[in-house]
Amino acid sequence: MMMIYLGRPREPMPPRRPLMPPPHPPMHPSRPPMQRSPHSAGQNILNHFRDQEGNLDIDKITTTAQQVGKLYGQVSPLVTKFIKR
Repeated sequence: MMMIYLGRPREPMPPRRPLMPPPHPPMHPSRPPMQRSPHSAGQNILNHFRDQEGNLDIDKITTTAQQVGKLYGQVSPLVTKFIKR
C-alpha cells in the first residue's frame, strides 16, 4: 500500500509517558523507624496551650474549644447529609 503525504510529512509522536509515576524509593532506607512514646502526641498538643512561663493557658484552651464547637456545628449537618445519601 502506498501512502501519499499532502504537504510535509508529520513528525513522529514522542513516546508515551506512563500513566502512573514510578514508585519513589524510601527516603532513608538505612534508618529504622522512629519509636514514639504513647504520651508524646498528647504532650505535643498540650504544649500549644502553654503560656510564656510554661503554664497551661485556660483562656487559649477555652477559646479553642469554642472554635471546635462552632466548626462541628457547621460541618456536622453537611456530613450527615452526605452519609444519608
